[in-house]
Amino acid sequence: MSSTQIGKKPSSTRRLAQGLSPGLRRTIALLLGCMGLLFALPAAQPVAAADGTSLRFFGSGAGDSDRVKIPLGPLNDGQITGSHPINVGGDFTIEFWMRAAADENGAPDCAANGWYYGNIIIDRDVDGAGDYGDYGVALCAGRIAFGVSTGEDDRLAVGATTVTDDRWHHIAVTRADGGLLELYVDGQLDAQTAGPTGRIDYRTDRPTNQPNSDPYLVLGAEKHDYAGSFYYNGFLDDLHLSAQVRYTGAFTPPTAPHLPDTATVALYRFDEGAGTTIGDSSGAPGGPSTGTLIVGGAAGGPVWSSDTPFHAPPEAEPPPEPSEPATETSAPPEPDAEPDATPAPPPASETAESTPEPASAEPSPAPPGAETETSTAQPTGNLNPETPETTTPTAAVPTAEATPTDIPQAAITPIEPTAPPPAEIFAPLTWSFVVAGLGLLVSLTTVVLWRRRA
Repeated sequence: MSSTQIGKKPSSTRRLAQGLSPGLRRTIALLLGCMGLLFALPAAQPVAAADGTSLRFFGSGAGDSDRVKIPLGPLNDGQITGSHPINVGGDFTIEFWMRAAADENGAPDCAANGWYYGNIIIDRDVDGAGDYGDYGVALCAGRIAFGVSTGEDDRLAVGATTVTDDRWHHIAVTRADGGLLELYVDGQLDAQTAGPTGRIDYRTDRPTNQPNSDPYLVLGAEKHDYAGSFYYNGFLDDLHLSAQVRYTGAFTPPTAPHLPDTATVALYRFDEGAGTTIGDSSGAPGGPSTGTLIVGGAAGGPVWSSDTPFHAPPEAEPPPEPSEPATETSAPPEPDAEPDATPAPPPASETAESTPEPASAEPSPAPPGAETETSTAQPTGNLNPETPETTTPTAAVPTAEATPTDIPQAAITPIEPTAPPPAEIFAPLTWSFVVAGLGLLVSLTTVVLWRRRA
């Protein structure tokens, strides 16, 4: 008895594939494969925290802490055997964003001493002789100081603009191989001076007694914890180093993070948002010049912050308005009062210490300087300038014209930024997995069609 084997009915996908010519099937497979790559490649890119981050230093860097250290080249027993791109020595520009408060950065004027006696922002100092030169950027009496030295030739450019006002400022310093030093604050030339000529990069294979600090570019501290120097207390973002003089006059500060170009040798966006690695996104040949957070000090800095020059964190809610005094001494005007009638004295401010006398009593003597103030300028919103002089004691009553020190300062108190919520950080990562999955699905479909092309 013979038997006939009945084949399995082909699936609709296979019937469709068999109905296409081999050339068309290969073309469709190639197109689907390209689509899979387009879906998968963006998902493979590193994901930064939402809106970017900055670094917050706390000025507590004693003992090699609360700073960033960037090796100037490959290290071998405290010496660099070659140079990373960041080891600039001829023409260069360093630009960054900073935000600092005066009460947290108290270094005095250092025009007569050197930048290394300020609150150090960038330090590329050297210990001892035997190198080409060094440089650094610091805060001195609230102003930017940029210094370059070769041997005993130590030059310093000190700006005239106070930048310790707890606001973001764009800072740019330029150095020409011919020696000219220039300093820009928010795009405006703030200082310039002649400096040493020639190369000032860190020498390769240079022996040092400070192997853990000398062959580094350091942010936020004097690299050797030099006695007399101060640590930086504030925010730092978007550090960009270039091997050319980018600015020779006033310019418009960028409104977005710096973009790398062929002159860029290092670019630190500080957008990692976590961890202790500082990535260099310059793409410079010979790089990257990767840095490391050295966390420590009393405040455990530096820390990641959501406060950046391009995205400020939400401000704190204003404090509630002070309630009116329980004992009101002035009555509201009568309903039929004339429009030009003299208004009743305003209620005493929260700094008032006494209640006005009745109108029939002798006016209280005014504090020293009160008569001068009322006779030379009318305080806005407090007294009617058309009201004739009477015996009403309003001139002696402290009103809302209190000095600025009496005004509540909650609106200008520095707000400690907080880290971005986890959802803001991981939402892009979730989408990356979704996109990667779609790319994988398309790629698998491509393989199936390719195998069934015959």
